[in-house]
Amino acid sequence: MKFGLFYEMFVPLDELDEEARIVRHTVDQIVHADRLGWDYVWLTEHHFLGGFSHMSAPEVVFGAAAYQTEHIRFGFGLSLTPPSYNHPVRIAERVAMLDCLSGGRVDLGSGRSTTPAELYGFGIDPEESRAQWAEGLEVVTRLLAEEEVEFEGSFVKLPKRTVYPRPVQKPHPPLWVGGVGPGNAERAAQQGLGMLFFAPGPESIRTSVEAYRAHIGDAKPICGAVNNATAGFVNGLCGHDRDEVRRIAASRTVEHNRNGSRHMITGWPESGPTPSYAHVMAEDGAKGTFAATTSAPDVVAEGLLKSGFVMAGNADDCRPVLDSFRDVGVDQIIIHMQMGNVPHERIMESIEIIGKELIPEYR
Repeated sequence: MKFGLFYEMFVPLDELDEEARIVRHTVDQIVHADRLGWDYVWLTEHHFLGGFSHMSAPEVVFGAAAYQTEHIRFGFGLSLTPPSYNHPVRIAERVAMLDCLSGGRVDLGSGRSTTPAELYGFGIDPEESRAQWAEGLEVVTRLLAEEEVEFEGSFVKLPKRTVYPRPVQKPHPPLWVGGVGPGNAERAAQQGLGMLFFAPGPESIRTSVEAYRAHIGDAKPICGAVNNATAGFVNGLCGHDRDEVRRIAASRTVEHNRNGSRHMITGWPESGPTPSYAHVMAEDGAKGTFAATTSAPDVVAEGLLKSGFVMAGNADDCRPVLDSFRDVGVDQIIIHMQMGNVPHERIMESIEIIGKELIPEYR
């Protein structure tokens, strides 16, 4: 089982003067992880989500880390491929440039986002977002794998063009998509995409992993390359001071997810999301759970630790959660440590303990 770090880059709105420091600390943490044997770092792309995710330009952070690292792979998790967010040419150019800079260490995850701030901020009809995602991903993939690409679609009109530089990895860097439910997993497998399961806890994705495995053998990828891979997700922090680490990890996860949930459930028109898009939100997970709950924060935190949604404590505390993900059958575990305002020193300690005590064991 491989290990990855995940970042949305949380910055408290009342601490914006610390924003630049947090950006630089993120690069330091990636370099630290590379030296300690971590396999991946995943940076998500978000816009307008103040107090939750300030990661608007993952490729810049990756570029800063590329020349300071040797092994760790840089995963866009996720790049927003609907053309209204990013023209496919610009995504392909950024990915190819980073692939050259890093010596072929790039993975491209794609998504469409489900927040009204982002959708309406870029003028996207939520009902068109899936179609935009699919078309954008197709064009990006072809631009990375082929020369003289011509495309006439609903959202992209492209005369024959070749993007430069060309990527190191052939025919293109590995492709992934994010999601949760079995429907998402089946669609990913049918297209030959790796699946990033951003779901709460290992047991919640067991059925989805099974759906993925059942269909990946019949994949019809865009340019012939199948990325048969799955990754589970957990909020996690490992440290020597067991009680303090568990308290920090659980409480900061509650804070982080409540902030994210507010961005998900507010900002819609008075009529709210359309019925079909409300179904998409439900399939993507319990969006709004943290914002809507009336339980005391410490009660919620304890529930998160018991359920495996949060992995925290010393190495022995972390093993049962990792065992569960291994038993579910994912190829990679992605750990989100920078949830809420977790101190930089705690994240560096956690990266080191997992790198030294756990990664060799599970590899």
